[in-house]
Parts: sequence; C-alpha cells; structure tokens
Amino acid sequence: MSKSTHEGSFRSALAYSFITKYLNIGLQLISTIVLVRLITPEEYGLYTIAFIFMVTASIIKEFGVNNYLIKEEKLTQEIIQSAYGTLLIISFISGSALFFSASLIADFYQQPELINILQLLSLNIFLAPFGSIIDCLLKRELNFKPALITGTSSQFISVLAMIYMAYCDFGVYTLVYGSLIQAVVQALLLQFYRPANMPLMPKLSQSRKILSYSKFVGVYGIVGHFGTYIVELLSGKFFTLELTGQFNRASSTASLFNKLFTEALNPVISPYASKLKRSGEGLMQRMRVIIILTLSCAWPFYAVLGLCAEPVVLILFGEKWMTSSYFLQIFCTARILSSSVQTLEPILMGLGMAKALMKIVLIINVLRIFISILLLQYGLMVMIICTSLTLPLLRMSLFIFVLHRKNLVEWHTYLSWLKPPAVLLIASAAPLCLTKLYLGQNWWQSYIYLIAAIIFSAILWLMLLSKQEDSAIVIKEVKSKLFNKAKK
Repeated sequence: MSKSTHEGSFRSALAYSFITKYLNIGLQLISTIVLVRLITPEEYGLYTIAFIFMVTASIIKEFGVNNYLIKEEKLTQEIIQSAYGTLLIISFISGSALFFSASLIADFYQQPELINILQLLSLNIFLAPFGSIIDCLLKRELNFKPALITGTSSQFISVLAMIYMAYCDFGVYTLVYGSLIQAVVQALLLQFYRPANMPLMPKLSQSRKILSYSKFVGVYGIVGHFGTYIVELLSGKFFTLELTGQFNRASSTASLFNKLFTEALNPVISPYASKLKRSGEGLMQRMRVIIILTLSCAWPFYAVLGLCAEPVVLILFGEKWMTSSYFLQIFCTARILSSSVQTLEPILMGLGMAKALMKIVLIINVLRIFISILLLQYGLMVMIICTSLTLPLLRMSLFIFVLHRKNLVEWHTYLSWLKPPAVLLIASAAPLCLTKLYLGQNWWQSYIYLIAAIIFSAILWLMLLSKQEDSAIVIKEVKSKLFNKAKK
C-alpha cells in the first residue's frame, strides 16, 4: 500500500474516531449534568466499586485477543476463528467468575446491594464477544465509520434511558441498566457491519499461539486497571462511599482531555503503527508531530482545568460535589506528568511490544498498590498526593528508557520534543496564576476576572501554537483542504 493511501486511511480513521468521541462526550456531559443532580455521591460511590470489578472482568475477558488481531501481520481465517473461540471461552469464565463472586465482594465492602449490581453487570461480559471481534477487524483496516454509528447510537439510547430512570428514582440502578442497554444495542448494531472474514463458527486450533502473545497484554491490562483504581477500592472499604463518589467524580473530570482527544487518537494510532510496521515505513518521525501537538493541547488544558477546579465542579455538578475540586487539582498536576508519554502506549502496542509495556505497568502499579496500602493510615489525601505526583515521573523515565533501548528515539531527542508544549503550558497558566495571586483565595468568585483570565490564556495559547513549526504545517494543510473544498 502506498504512503498516500496510508495517510488517507489514517486521516479518515482519525476523523471518524474524533467525531465518535466528541458525540459520545456530548451525550455523556448532558447525562452527567442531569444525573449528578438526581443520584447521590453515595450511590455513585457504590456504582464505582461495582464498575471497577466489572471492568476487571472485561479486561480478563479480552485478555489481549483483540490486540493480537490488530498487530498480527498475516491474518488467516483460522486465526480469526480461533480468536473468536478463545474470546468466547474466556468471556464465559470471566463473566461467571464475576457473577458468582458478587456475594464475596458485597461481604467485603459490607454492601449487600452490590450482589444484584455485580450480577447484572456480569451480563456485559457474556455479550461482549459478539461485537468486539467485528469491531476489532474493522479497526484493523482503519475502518472507523461503523464505530461512529454503533457507538453513538447505543450511547444516545442509553443516555435517554438513564435520564428517564433517574427521574423515576431508580437510584444506582439507573447507571447499571444504562450500561447494560448500551452493551446490548451496540452488540446488535455491529452485526450489520460484519466483515466478509468474520466467521460464523469459532475454533480453538490457534488459541495457544494467540494466548502466547496476548497473555502479556492481558496482564498489562489487569495490573494497570487495579493500579489505576486501587485508591477507590481502598476508599470504598476504609473510608466512605460518599468520599469514593467524590474521588471518582474528580478522576472522571480530570480525564476530560483523554475523552476529548486521547481516547479518539489512541485507537487509530495502534493499528496505524502496526500498518506502517508491516509496510516497512518509518514511524517515529510521523509520531513526533502527533506527540508535540497532543501535549501542546493537553498540558495547557490540564493547567487551566486545575486552576479553575472549583468553578468547574460548581457549574457542572453543583455544591454537593465541591469536595471533588480538591482532588481535581491534584489529578490535573498528575496528568501533566503522565501525559508526556501517554501517546507512546498505543505506538508500542501497535509495534508488538506488549511485553515491554507489561513490565512498565507491573513496576508502576505494584508500587502504587504498595504505597497506597502503606499510606492508608494517613488518610485519602496523603495517598492521592504521594501516588499521583511521584509515580508519573518514574513512568515517564521507564518509557523513555524503552524508546532508547529499542532504538526508536534517543532520550535527549524525546525530551527536546517536550520543550514546545512546556512553553505553551507556562503561557496558558500565567494569566490565571497572576489573577489568583492578585485576588486571593476566592479569586474565582469574581467571574469577570475569571472569564477575562481564561480568554487571555486562550489567546496566548493560540498565538504561540500557531507559531510552532509543527503546528503551522498542520494548520496550513487544514486551511488548504478547507479552501479546496470551498472552491469546489
């Protein structure tokens, strides 16, 4: 396949992925603004505990099988059938484990309601294989249009159902049934996009070969998941469900940039990196532009969100969620550190370096779990500060070491890529910091000054971004395409 064809496929996939993500975020934002005013922090905390265990079962269910299909150079019908069969068996085992362990989890947290919630959520695991293989095969070829249609449609139906159930006082079950509705609708809609090589019947002949690679991805996902949610798991047990709900709300808000940008970009980067590898074309120089542009948007976003944490929480969620603003400030600082290497994850995964990723995840998350348990006696805030501000630095160092060791990029070269985003970070944060120093602690209550500072930050960011060499090239190309379309 030619370079121009690769680029065309990549841009098309990127466009569909971003449209899908932004439509879903819009729907999620609407539902969240409504639901947080009808569902209590305690109910969100209860669902958070159940959701963590459901996602754990979901990661075990997939166990890297889909990633194997994306990275495999020669994909035969027998391999696809074996992947389908492997996924069906692992899904059955994982879903059954979640269903029958529900009572044990409920006893541990002393929350009997968790039994029904977890058993209902386990249905998501049984349903997953019937759509995930189809979705994976489509994305392998950078065909993201079906994901746009099925993902947005299922999300829209789920949001409508949840808003109705919240008004009818379903409580925590609003979120449970909403998750189930979305899973069922998406699995059904994906059947209309079955590719020609999607088998009707599964096999297991190549399962050992698939699992020999996917085990690394599976362990990577499981350990990473538990490391990410360890504080919430401990909070639900040793603190209160309300505090767990506040923590989760702050974590979700801090992940806004991931939802707005990274989660749309990463699913495209991994198969794109794999495709470039199969064709023998260079990758890292193409990725350099993406990394610099991503961080040039991410770092200023986190800086502004962290500085404006209190008004953001008040406007979006209301006064009963104000405790989460303190957590949000810490998370935004941590995100600035961790995002510096976040784009490298899908690149390395697409290049088949799951083992290297697994080692990094094991090191970071074993340390996170150990530190969290060790600091449990000192309170939730101490746990969050220590894990959020120290481990991202270690994670960045490990990723840069892997880049150097695999002869992808020298460490000093990669660090030089971080200079342009750092300039934008400082420039974007400066107006808000100066306003805060001038007005004092409750500076954000002076809305005129707050809005003026945000506008000034945005103007500075746009001016400096347009002067970046890489940004200027992209902006020029976008303008050229828009002009040509308008001309036609």
